[in-house]
Amino acid sequence: MKCEKKLKQIRQYIAALLAVWLFCIHTVPVFADRVFNDIEHSYAADAIEAMAAQGYVTGYQDGSFRPVHFISRQEWASIFVKTLKRTSVNKSVASFSDVSPWALPYVQTLQAENITKGVSDQLFGAKHNMTRQDMAVWYARYFGVSEDTRASDRSSFVDQADISDYAQTSVWLMERLELIEGDTNHYFHPKESVRRQDATLVAYRIWLGGDGLRERAKRLLESLGNGTAMTNQPASPTESKKIVVDLAPEISHQRANPEIEEPKSHSPRPDPPVSPVTPTEPKPEPPIIRPEPSPKPPVIPPVTPPVIPPIIPPVTPSEPPDHSSDFVVDEVVIKAPELVNQPETYPSYQLSFDLYNKGHLVSIPAVSVTSVTYTFSDTLGVFDEHGKIAHSENIPAADGYIPVEMEVTIAKPYRVLKAQTKLIVRGKTPPVEDPTVIRSVYLATYTISQATTLDPTAWSMPYVFQNAKGEVIPSGLLPSDLKLRIEDSRGIFDEDGHIANLHLIPALNSVIPFKIEVESPSQGIHFISDAELTVVPGARKKQYFAISMMLQGKDAGSTTTVEQIEQSRQLLMDHFGTNLKVTWAMENRFIFVESNRPQLKKVLEYVDQYGDEVGILDGYPNNLFDLPEWEAQMNEWLYMYRYNALNELHQSGSLGSPSVFESMDTDQYRKYLPKSLTGFTVNPEQAQWLKDHFKITSAMGWSATQYNVNNMYGEGSPLMPYWSHKDNPIVPAQGLTNNSGIVFMNSITIDPIGSRYTKDSSRWTLHPGDPYVTETDAAPQLYIAQQYLDNPYQRLNTVNYMSIILDVNWLAKNHNMSQIWENFVKHFPVDREVEIVGVDGLKQIYESIAGLSNDHTEFSLMFRGSGFKAVMDSNNSPANLRYLWTENASQRIILSKEDGDAAWSIIDFTDYTRNPIPKMAYNLGKNTDVSYVTGRNFKLHPTAPLTADEIQRVKDRLKEIYFAEEVTYK
Repeated sequence: MKCEKKLKQIRQYIAALLAVWLFCIHTVPVFADRVFNDIEHSYAADAIEAMAAQGYVTGYQDGSFRPVHFISRQEWASIFVKTLKRTSVNKSVASFSDVSPWALPYVQTLQAENITKGVSDQLFGAKHNMTRQDMAVWYARYFGVSEDTRASDRSSFVDQADISDYAQTSVWLMERLELIEGDTNHYFHPKESVRRQDATLVAYRIWLGGDGLRERAKRLLESLGNGTAMTNQPASPTESKKIVVDLAPEISHQRANPEIEEPKSHSPRPDPPVSPVTPTEPKPEPPIIRPEPSPKPPVIPPVTPPVIPPIIPPVTPSEPPDHSSDFVVDEVVIKAPELVNQPETYPSYQLSFDLYNKGHLVSIPAVSVTSVTYTFSDTLGVFDEHGKIAHSENIPAADGYIPVEMEVTIAKPYRVLKAQTKLIVRGKTPPVEDPTVIRSVYLATYTISQATTLDPTAWSMPYVFQNAKGEVIPSGLLPSDLKLRIEDSRGIFDEDGHIANLHLIPALNSVIPFKIEVESPSQGIHFISDAELTVVPGARKKQYFAISMMLQGKDAGSTTTVEQIEQSRQLLMDHFGTNLKVTWAMENRFIFVESNRPQLKKVLEYVDQYGDEVGILDGYPNNLFDLPEWEAQMNEWLYMYRYNALNELHQSGSLGSPSVFESMDTDQYRKYLPKSLTGFTVNPEQAQWLKDHFKITSAMGWSATQYNVNNMYGEGSPLMPYWSHKDNPIVPAQGLTNNSGIVFMNSITIDPIGSRYTKDSSRWTLHPGDPYVTETDAAPQLYIAQQYLDNPYQRLNTVNYMSIILDVNWLAKNHNMSQIWENFVKHFPVDREVEIVGVDGLKQIYESIAGLSNDHTEFSLMFRGSGFKAVMDSNNSPANLRYLWTENASQRIILSKEDGDAAWSIIDFTDYTRNPIPKMAYNLGKNTDVSYVTGRNFKLHPTAPLTADEIQRVKDRLKEIYFAEEVTYK
């Protein structure tokens, strides 16, 4: 008796379950004030709201539910477990590596109950889309189907043959339970993916059904006779240790949408329908002594499909009981068609019922027709006893429900059966809309790469348009007058959805919210949808770090030692690995003395072992020597270098002869030749002489970024590597005719804001002594490096590099400086892949990318001041100031902006195309400025007037680098 009561709880809902299920084609009316802003046209809107009120499903931060997006296996596991209130105490189930932490307890619960497994030993297929047949399998396993359960019958779907073997019995059971249907042509489409609205509707109906469904399923499975009709229970300890996988190879490998968030609060909603209350069943009495029941209209009960029972005049039995005409049933289910709040349909509306015995649908035999009577009733007084609408004025508004009850009396053998259901009243279905009318829009991607890895030229917003049914509208069917406009309060995107301000893309894992405005006059649509993009990592462009180690001195104490050379390289290898190359730049005095032969030997070992480079170091060449003296110095350098480093090649009396260079320019010794010039300044005549006589085409000079301060001179060089002009090395060549054939690069990466000074001050660079501070934590240097490493314009730059020249002996003798350099190396960001190269190595990288000209060379840097202050003076790099430094072969442009300013200011426009290029004089004093200034200059004349042509060039350049913030053009 207790079992029968439980069975009756579900029967009252079967009528509603027949018409709606995941696989049915169904629509509902549109209602205002929905919990989510995009379910207005979803046929599952009511189910979605009811489930959201229970916390079983949630939406997204923008207030959407995204009903037509596919649902993943782990998302469905969450809804499945929550709605059925399953819990697992089995802690021994294996965890899958691809399940998100929030979904893991739900997946483990399903594992423990043998409802689902993984797609492999380690993978659950967590983010694969859920398929229709797999959804049926999960519920069938919940109802008691196991892998050994086999039904002799198959489902009746037209595409039954397309259903996988492992799912055949499950689909059969679900169809027999009248819980699934096919489309209008009776196709099941077993391997198609399930959408979020479909999944929610399934869960909602099962939630309404309660435990009674499992009892009925159990009886159906028992009828198979294979002993498998057992409720799924957690696996035994022995069985739980076995590694098993799903038998579902057909699961789609298409990625699902981002995971459903865990439940959060929702706006208040009406209480969902409660579980049915089955009235106490009257105890039957023996029919031979029970008085005849009051005459009620016997009916011909419905068959499948149900029919309206005709009214038959009552007949009083006059014969003794005839057991051959007994009609045995144990359950009645109300069949209530959908009731639409549409008066013209009321006259034809009819309630009916089905009878069951032990879970099987039965028809009333002709001999028993007169022994079955029934009565419908409802507390609102809508229906008469025959199930017809008697008082339509009592029908509640749309979304309300009518509690319907019925009582069926079976005379032979005597039994009274009762059933209940809640008939939900639907609003009037709107007319079918043209499937090409746009009702929603979303993006086909939910991510955007961070600025440092994004290629803005390739970025576009991929839109997906849907009709009222959630179907994707092909691009060829979109209206010709369709207009889209992006509203982005952050200014990252323009109205067309293109990148407007690359540098404004926020940090990793940030969310960029914006709106999509859709308008089509021909379709009469105009609406705005919320959208968002999450910032994710991407593939970074290679970052290089050019390092030149200075080897100087000839006397004990002032000479770089072997130990210092070894320590300086080991420090780099400990952090960056052994696959690095540096330049060992040596001055004349160092290579002149025989006592330094061990150091030279060590350098050559590094050339052989690691591919390091030999370079020439020359300090203050412009004011120390005229050109003939320079030539003599360089000839002495090469002659003595061969004598002390490669003595086997030495030939007395060959000083100044081309034979010195030629003796080393062989396959065996060419790698030991000097490859670059490292200096404080670079003179074009000197550089040209080295190219002609030593084949040196790489030059790194300190003075290029400083304005005549601390005996350094020559501000004006670009921050990028470039082929230098033959008349002036701090100007990029403008073509092949004035190309020196020498690549010039800055020797030390600078803080451009801290380098604004024009008189005595501390320099602001990566060097451990610049700026001069008392702390040894390398904070200013690390900050500068971080600004270059996180530069948002990396994908646009030809080469991203940093550079430094270090005096190895000076570092070793100066404890503070050595500590700063050591801390800089040890705390260099470990998540940035940087390749350490020599001076000539960087030149070769640049040439391989840019070719033999500067035509396609460019560099841009967004830099914010560090906030540090130097000890020796008042110069500083204020943290509230930003620079945008952008340059190419034709110009350098610098913009500045303090926090709080309404617009950026142009503080530098240096025109490299002006003719003639001023020729840098050879012999100048160390205090003579050789900066290249053409007008507005960020150090000397930051407010000098700009011409109309220069202003237009600034605008064009900013557009090229995807910069669209407000700029003051004056």
